Amino acid sequence: HQSFLQDKNNKYYSMVNLHGRVTLRAVPRQKRTKGSSSIPLVQQQEQERPADPQSILENQPQVFQENVHKLVDWMSHKKQILCLTGAGLSTESGIPDYRGHKGSYHNGHKPMIHDQFVSCPKQRQRYWGRALVGWRDFDTSKPNAGHYALAELEERNIIGVKFTNKVDYYDTTRSSIGRNAKNDDYRLEQEQQHLSIITQNVDGLHRRAGSLLTTELHGRTDRLKCMNCGSYRSRQEFHSELEGLNYDWLQQALKENSAHNSNGSASMQRPDGDGHVISENYNDILVPSCTQCGVGFMKPDVVFFGDIVPRHRVERCRAAVQASDGLLCIGSSLAVLSAFRFVRTAADEGIPIAILNVGKTRVRLRVYSFTG
Repeated sequence: HQSFLQDKNNKYYSMVNLHGRVTLRAVPRQKRTKGSSSIPLVQQQEQERPADPQSILENQPQVFQENVHKLVDWMSHKKQILCLTGAGLSTESGIPDYRGHKGSYHNGHKPMIHDQFVSCPKQRQRYWGRALVGWRDFDTSKPNAGHYALAELEERNIIGVKFTNKVDYYDTTRSSIGRNAKNDDYRLEQEQQHLSIITQNVDGLHRRAGSLLTTELHGRTDRLKCMNCGSYRSRQEFHSELEGLNYDWLQQALKENSAHNSNGSASMQRPDGDGHVISENYNDILVPSCTQCGVGFMKPDVVFFGDIVPRHRVERCRAAVQASDGLLCIGSSLAVLSAFRFVRTAADEGIPIAILNVGKTRVRLRVYSFTG
């Protein structure tokens, strides 16, 4: 992965940003003037389709190699590199992203919002109906070369940060005690935390590739949590029950999608296990309740849009950034504040930053950069 810029003449510039002390700021909202668009600047940027990475690599091979050498040089003088990864890392595994060249936002996709899910049964029917179509393919996706490369870098201690352990890095609420322990790779009895990757992705592909020191910032889709009693359930088990309850509906939806795809239409797959459904009729969807309390509804153990990342997870990641001597951002536009804040923390601490991405990012970087 590298970063690519495109000028007014459609000429592509391959770029690896390598920074010392920098000033960062988020993209501001655009003031509306007469004749201007009513769409905020951030949304306008989301509508700009980044270039196809493969076409750039084919057209700029020399620039690519130059930037590889620059990144190797940037990494070679550091002992505690922390990686921050985004959806762009998983697209080669067949998982669509939101803002990339084939990103779902360009096709009008609207992801689930937290408040919609927790407050409206109809929205939950919609979510689980679309998941019936999309989640199985998402769940069977395999790690790609990028995931395996980071796992190898972790194993060889080329990436990874050590920092003092604190109780602030754990969920100590009453509902979490005893339930999270078996799923938590971190233990308070350890004197030090070890972390190599902060990922915004919820696909679990870093874990499947063998990375052991990963914090999944936005949670994981393979686990569900009851919104009433706080108990957890395997997504695989839940999904099998969901498919059994809605077998006829699912077969009809798959039949419609198959007919649609035979006409050369785009893939029905959406980010994060979501799927496109032709009929958009979810009134007959039956959703299993919690098997523990019998009354609560299950929610994927992820941070939906509009929700907030748990404070203990934020504190753990921030401490890792502050302990690092380099932050390497891979495959992310950094448009979401939950990830952007860690880049801002690194900048405030004077920690060198490298950004490897196709297309623009939320970050405005000053000082110096290397461009092809």
